[in-house]
Amino acid sequence: MNTTELAATLERLGEPFAAGFMRDTEATMVERFANGLNTWARVLPLRPYDGGLLYPSGPKYWNPEGMAVGWYYVTATPLDRGVFERKLAAADPGEREALVELERLWSKHVFPGGYTHSIPHYERVLREGFNGFAERVRKGMQTASSERGSRAGFFRAMTTTLDTARILHKRIVDEIERFVAENDVQRSNRDALLAAFRVVPFELAGGFFDALVATNFTFYLDGCDDLGRFDQYLRPYFERSVAKGELSHDHAVELVRAQWENVNAATAWNAAIGGMKPDGIDLSSELTIVCIEAARGMRRPNLALRLGPNTPDAVWEAALDTIVTGCGLPALYWDPNYYRAMDASGIPLPEEERHEFAFGGCTELMVQGRSNVGSLDDDINVPGVLERSLHGRLSTAAGFSEFYDGFRSDLAATVATIVERVNLWQQQKAEWQPQPIRSLLIDDCIDSGTEYFAGGARYNWSVINVMGLANAIDSLAAIRKLVFEERRFTGREIVDVLARDFDGAEELRRELESAPRYGNGDPEVDSLAHDLSRFIFTEFLKYRTWRRGAHGEGGPFVPSCLMFVTYVPFGRAVGATPDGRRAKEPIADSAGPYQGRDRSGPTAMMRSVTQLDQQHAPGTLVVNLRLARHHFRTPEQRAKTKALLRTYFDMGGLQIQVNVVDQEVLRDAVAHPERYGDLIVRVGGYSEYWSNLEPALRESVLLRTEH
Repeated sequence: MNTTELAATLERLGEPFAAGFMRDTEATMVERFANGLNTWARVLPLRPYDGGLLYPSGPKYWNPEGMAVGWYYVTATPLDRGVFERKLAAADPGEREALVELERLWSKHVFPGGYTHSIPHYERVLREGFNGFAERVRKGMQTASSERGSRAGFFRAMTTTLDTARILHKRIVDEIERFVAENDVQRSNRDALLAAFRVVPFELAGGFFDALVATNFTFYLDGCDDLGRFDQYLRPYFERSVAKGELSHDHAVELVRAQWENVNAATAWNAAIGGMKPDGIDLSSELTIVCIEAARGMRRPNLALRLGPNTPDAVWEAALDTIVTGCGLPALYWDPNYYRAMDASGIPLPEEERHEFAFGGCTELMVQGRSNVGSLDDDINVPGVLERSLHGRLSTAAGFSEFYDGFRSDLAATVATIVERVNLWQQQKAEWQPQPIRSLLIDDCIDSGTEYFAGGARYNWSVINVMGLANAIDSLAAIRKLVFEERRFTGREIVDVLARDFDGAEELRRELESAPRYGNGDPEVDSLAHDLSRFIFTEFLKYRTWRRGAHGEGGPFVPSCLMFVTYVPFGRAVGATPDGRRAKEPIADSAGPYQGRDRSGPTAMMRSVTQLDQQHAPGTLVVNLRLARHHFRTPEQRAKTKALLRTYFDMGGLQIQVNVVDQEVLRDAVAHPERYGDLIVRVGGYSEYWSNLEPALRESVLLRTEH
């Protein structure tokens, strides 16, 4: 069977991505991926248009349900063995031959670990239109056609990807045109969308609605990930439409909320708003407030509000009004501390682009439209490393310093292993997992003729998740006090008790729990927190990534601590620890104290957290703060709440997110989850519906201290 027949057979079997991929086996890998997406775009199921404000809408479009091989979100998928076997069983001989050949080739494909959120260059889409992108591709092709190597293949892939965008654009317009409006509102929405799609995203956007339609189209084309500095790139169009009298504040809120609803329906991620330039110029506007108001009661996006000393009170008040709805949005970020942390950590941004930072996924630092940041590329489970050190070193250690030095040696070895693994994954991604859409949408891939994973993006670094810091800090504090200072127990006794998960040793477990705790402003514990975090963070920063961008050198391995819902499953991999935590119980939910152990008030908790080496962790140290609702009721109470948050930032904090959910409501929600389908809580790095959380996660949220 030749490749043309093979592709036709696979397409007939409902495998359009595989059909495109197999059509030209002599092409470069990025071309083959681009061909797969192009073929799939012709038959991709589109959610029916329903007369709403924005379209496309709903869940991700790149979802290979019912396909043995496909593309989900932003990457190719391994062979779905169940789907493959069902199709094979029903196939005729020719179809079986095609499926077996697909299995043979796809079994050789490599699927590296690590994750990569990203932010398309929305601003450039609005400024140039896709026709401008096509012109840059055309010029690149002219240059590359006379060269040897893969650049010509890269530009052919970009041409195919632009054609994919045109296919989707036409199908979307056809779907809207088929819609029969039932009322004037639906008719108006349909006509406005059709008018916008006659221009965008190929030509330049005019007003706010055109720009929003182009943004939404690009969001779905990319795979529904992140929206970047949303209020910044849309601001000129917003202000133009307001000045012309085309757009009111309330209608803008309605439109932005429609975008937020798409992010929520697609289970997508981050949007950053506000901010300041390094020279202190505030970047917030009326559109920033619109974005905050549109998020009230929403689960997604992870709205990241960048703040600075000159952020207007109106932005703060809008943020507090939205936070008190209980959705955990927006999370708050302090720009001056991020600028300092980027400098201290070697983030290679020139002065004119430093303010372009935004966040991908939960809250991983990246640069809008210009970066390829592994996020999260890997994790270090600090309590897991401590567990190995305890069983290998504690019984023979002559003093705490000896044990602690050994633990740090084990951490350093683990960091080196992680870096080696991530760099191998990066090499494999460059060969096996090209990203044609992101190569189109991220600078400087087109300009250099280099695929996104091969180093085409301008900036490249890796964000690593540092997990369970609070458990390690509390465990070390307990060992130092009870084993080496007071000599209440021997190292051997502690190791034996941990090995049997405190069975028959409840009194010892309670003594461990009574030791000083991180999160209460204890100077000795906080000093330990600083030393441990600084060691881990700076150990990662010693290394550079394999992937090199336009600057010719790898980026740093940037620490973060953002556990979203993973602190429960990662806890299951760790045995009992000397902080009194039993085997398989959750670890700390992010960079703050372990759930419920901060009992000295919010300022003491913040004082402890800011003793972490925050300036060497710009990947973001997520901190959860639960506040009672009464802190938002009166102007005086709101002023105190704002002052509390400002104090945290003045002490060096990078990020904080506030949950406002009454304890009695949570208790009832634990007992009767079926009654709380619409309840939203901030978990780790994002907000989630209560009904989507497993029981252990619900219990952990209940355990958090309510201040």
